[in-house]
Amino acid sequence: MSDPFRHYFGMWSAKDIRRVSDLLTSLSVRFQTGETETTQDVLENWHAWDSTSPKPNVGHDLWIHEDDLKKIGDHIVTMFPERRFQDA
Repeated sequence: MSDPFRHYFGMWSAKDIRRVSDLLTSLSVRFQTGETETTQDVLENWHAWDSTSPKPNVGHDLWIHEDDLKKIGDHIVTMFPERRFQDA
């Protein structure tokens, strides 16, 4: 059986994961997050580096349930235009 949360939506800063979590919750989208300690370079590549964070080297991974992908539409892209989203 495949994992329904296999759709990875990248790494986020602590501030942005709160914003995107609020958005997904408002759309009734099922999602999971997890913390990953990594380098500044990796976080910068994801637009997730926040030097003002208490834990600046922690990124927040986001997975979205496959049955809820259509609920998202372009909401995340509109809210975070600086991020580059593409098909994996």
